[in-house]
Amino acid sequence: MPTNLTSHKVLVFDVYGTLVDWESGIYNTLKTLFPEDTSKEVVLEKYAAAELDLQMKDPSVAYSKILDLAWVQLSGQANTSLDRGGPAAVMGEEEVSSLAVAPQLQDLDPASSTPPASDAERFGASIPTWQPFEDTVQALHRLKEHFALVVLSNVDNKSFEGTHDLLKSQTLEARNSRYPTVTPDSPFSLILTAQQLDAYKPDLKVLETALQQVSSAPRFNLPHPSPPWAVEAREVLVVANSLLHDIEPANLHNLNSVWISRYEKNIIGTNPDLKERGAWKWRFETLGDLADAVDQEVKEKKRVAAALREL
Repeated sequence: MPTNLTSHKVLVFDVYGTLVDWESGIYNTLKTLFPEDTSKEVVLEKYAAAELDLQMKDPSVAYSKILDLAWVQLSGQANTSLDRGGPAAVMGEEEVSSLAVAPQLQDLDPASSTPPASDAERFGASIPTWQPFEDTVQALHRLKEHFALVVLSNVDNKSFEGTHDLLKSQTLEARNSRYPTVTPDSPFSLILTAQQLDAYKPDLKVLETALQQVSSAPRFNLPHPSPPWAVEAREVLVVANSLLHDIEPANLHNLNSVWISRYEKNIIGTNPDLKERGAWKWRFETLGDLADAVDQEVKEKKRVAAALREL
């Protein structure tokens, strides 16, 4: 197992919570559903529980629809669990039977991008408006000089398109990338979404599939590098804020991980047991701090190499 950050070849990124301040976007919308004295922590904990329940019950439902259903559930309109006694309370039988496939098909159909008609749908459509943390964009474009950056996110394709636009930078695209990126102004070399993988983290098969896609034998029906990178699992470093969704799966796959703690202000994905265990290899408060540490390692390696040449 590599003992240095720069011994890895691929960084696998969680997006929401790590790169993007999703909790502010979620809280600012959902707080109107609760009494005024309800704390931010309580609102986000209730949302996180509803989200995880919906995702685990039917991973084929697009993330934007998960938000829609969570809003309905938290507003007290209905029991929105996806099994018996769920959405039928607010939908007809025909709508319920198509729930598992319709969101995915709609997200892939440009003609489906009609304005949301309800508060729940507006919440579901708000994902692209969630803003990156201040340090995110510059740090990503610094890190792409040393690693292949891979997105592994619990999101649908259409919603991530908007987020991706916020993470691109025409002013920083001139920085050399160690691996080709999906577009010149993007920091990412590979993008994998829950919609593509038909599964949500913390399901272990999500990270397992990502490892396969950067290996010498990727699944060709999923996004993959061409030609394959042939990266070994030990050369992959997971970078994330969520202990539950990302850091623990990395542990279970015997991978090194970086916890971007965001000063421990985030609520979704926290886990006291994992925190107490120190389930990560490295910890940084921000992504910018990680980029600084990588630059320092690179600088030190160059210094040592220069010193050895003088011997």
